[in-house]
Formats: sequence, C-alpha cells, structure tokens
Amino acid sequence: MQLRMVPIALSLLATLTLLFGGWFLYQKMEVEEPIKHEIGQMESAKLARLEVAKDRIQVDLTVTNPELFPREYQDLRVKLADLLQNKAVDITIHNNAKALEDIWTNGVFSFTEAVDLHEYSRIPQIVSQWKEAYRLDEASTQMDEENIYVYLKRGTDDFYTIVPRYPAKEVTARG
Repeated sequence: MQLRMVPIALSLLATLTLLFGGWFLYQKMEVEEPIKHEIGQMESAKLARLEVAKDRIQVDLTVTNPELFPREYQDLRVKLADLLQNKAVDITIHNNAKALEDIWTNGVFSFTEAVDLHEYSRIPQIVSQWKEAYRLDEASTQMDEENIYVYLKRGTDDFYTIVPRYPAKEVTARG
C-alpha cells in the first residue's frame, strides 16, 4: 500500500489550521473582547496593554479619573474573576512618571510605616506633606477594605499606585 503524500500533507495542514484558528478565535472572542468591553465601560481608566497567556492575563491600565477609580477597580476585579474563572488576572497601573515615582520612592518608608502600624489617619497627612514639599498640583489618597490608592500629579506627569492592606491581620477594638 503506497501512501500519497500530497493528500496527507493537505489534511494535516487543514487540521492544524482549524485547530489553531479555532484557538485564536476563542482567545479573541471569548477572552480578549469581554475584557476590552469591561474596561471600555470604565470612566476612570483606559486600557494601556492586554496580554493573554495560557494561565494568566496581564492588564495594564492608565488611570484617567483618580477619584472614581477605586470603586471601578473593585468592580473590574470582580467582573474579571467571574469572567475568567480559571486564569489569574494581574492588573497593573501604567501611570508612573519617573519624577513622581522618585517622590514615591523617597517617601515610601513613612507611608509603609503608617500602613504596617495601621495608622491610616496619618496617610493623608504624609501625602499632604509631599504635596507641599515637592510642589505637586494634586496629591490624594483613598482607601477601601482591601487597598490604599495614592495619586500624585505635577503638570502633565502623574503617578498612581495601589497599596494592598491586610485587613485579616488588623486588630480592631470592639465594645
């Protein structure tokens, strides 16, 4: 029995095309498009970069409205977790002007100390001191149950970071 190479090669090519084309179409339609749609609904951020890997998804955001962002960030995390149940999602903030990042780096010790000691009322004072000392146009903080959000702005440069809290380790007074 003699095998004909041309039909075998064409069958293999057609099978691989369908397999990888289907996978590519699935990635685009069922993974990337829903993520882009959810981020497109946000008023406080826009998509800077989206990278989809086999077991994780990297989403880079640029914050456009720091006042609204904390609420929308929590909503986005919940929606993406529901949408992508078996993949890890890493969300990174892309607002990081070098000059303002240096201010953050210089002041992060006192900020981290306030977070670690659960003296959250000191954080607005610390950021206000940065605003005066470095002549910033804006310097603000917000906090929710999981994170502390810090925004610095000078001219057209801005810096936004999210610092996680660890509420399970916090001591609360009752009574």
